Amino acid sequence: QAEFDQEARAFLAHATHPQFDVLYTELAYVPQVELLAYLQSNGFQTWISSGGGIDFIRLFSESMYGIVPQQVIGSYLKKEYRQIDGDLTIWRLPQIELVNDKEGKPVGIDRAVGQPPVFACGNVRSGGDIAMLTYSQSAAYPSFQLLINHDDDVREFAYSEPDNASLDAARQNGWSVASMKTDWKTIFSWQ
Repeated sequence: QAEFDQEARAFLAHATHPQFDVLYTELAYVPQVELLAYLQSNGFQTWISSGGGIDFIRLFSESMYGIVPQQVIGSYLKKEYRQIDGDLTIWRLPQIELVNDKEGKPVGIDRAVGQPPVFACGNVRSGGDIAMLTYSQSAAYPSFQLLINHDDDVREFAYSEPDNASLDAARQNGWSVASMKTDWKTIFSWQ
């Protein structure tokens, strides 16, 4: 685990996005960061639930999004505590424990939080957030679901799902949809 952390930190310190030529850590969406700060200042716990690797996201979640590493939910490998060269260490095993995407997201959220989110925000891309938004809507208390439509091919890049699954689910379930192209004045802080 320590070696992974070291290699991932080195990547984050030097790797740049091929299209934008900025560090990956400079690619936080300004409106989402502003929304997270607003929710935090009004007493909400904020969490990241990503299909990406939890160990990787925890390295930048606080500096980019103001979310402490303990409030990151992501995909993860099985691990064990073992002795290596006389030292005890966390060892990453080559076995997936949870893929926190699609139907895995509600499972990951339940495991970490213990209840559906009051507010869930997902992205149009692969249908990976439909289950999370549906899970949020199933709460016995009032909840809000927001879907971000990546439709700005000038300031970011436009992509949609071939089957339009996320936008169709938003229409069917009454979720709010934010268009990057028409609803967001700014996408990245350096634009």
